[in-house]
Amino acid sequence: MKKGKWLECENLEVCYKQKNVLNNISFNLSIGENTVILGPNGSGKSTLLKTIAKIKSPKFKYNSYLKIFGNTNINIWKMRSQIGYVMTDFDYRIKKDSTVCDVILSGYNGSMGIIKDSFKTPERIDNLNILIKKFDLNFSDKLYFNLSDGQKRCVLIARSIINNPKILVLDEPTSMLDLKSNYQLLNTLSKLTYEGITMLYVTNNIENIIKETKRVIAIKNGYVLFDGSPSKVINSLNISNLYDFSLNVQNIKGYWRTFPESLNIK
Repeated sequence: MKKGKWLECENLEVCYKQKNVLNNISFNLSIGENTVILGPNGSGKSTLLKTIAKIKSPKFKYNSYLKIFGNTNINIWKMRSQIGYVMTDFDYRIKKDSTVCDVILSGYNGSMGIIKDSFKTPERIDNLNILIKKFDLNFSDKLYFNLSDGQKRCVLIARSIINNPKILVLDEPTSMLDLKSNYQLLNTLSKLTYEGITMLYVTNNIENIIKETKRVIAIKNGYVLFDGSPSKVINSLNISNLYDFSLNVQNIKGYWRTFPESLNIK
């Protein structure tokens, strides 16, 4: 394993319904290198994260591999203490009678809110209470499905880091959030980076890129369109090409914003 590398992808191809969704994807990520996978809907971003999470399998071909912490033989259950995941389909997998506390504690065993009383050791309860305080989860006694979308997302993030992972992988973390919840969640992610957690997250909107992001990998139609630091690759030309729409890109006090060059409104 190369020093500092936690993820190594080489010539990855992923197929769905006999069609390539990802093509020749190659990049390495280092610990401390907060990275966003950017692109329009249907570009292959979420498929890439699911491949890293072993939910999807890449096509086998010569000189192609996926390594996590230097290993190609990846046991996702053994990776729980190193990588936390927040995926878009988690909501559908949680039992409707699961409490917030059970959902968070289930991060220890990789289940979705299914916890036996014997599982609730004093050490785990202490860690749970720390996370409840950290994320201001004053609704921890409620059922998960009675929460707002913003509250649910915070609970899932708490669940993903209960094992103190080095890496946090998130698929569209701001999806379905209102404006206030969106900014609150982005602020939470920023705080976690200062606690030593390395982020890899997907978004379709540059306005959701946190200031602590060091690298942007843009995917379009299953290919990497550009890859580099935000200051070098986020500009009007690149973003317009990515979305096939003429956009003006600005950075305002560290936040990226887009404006249409022109719209014909009748």
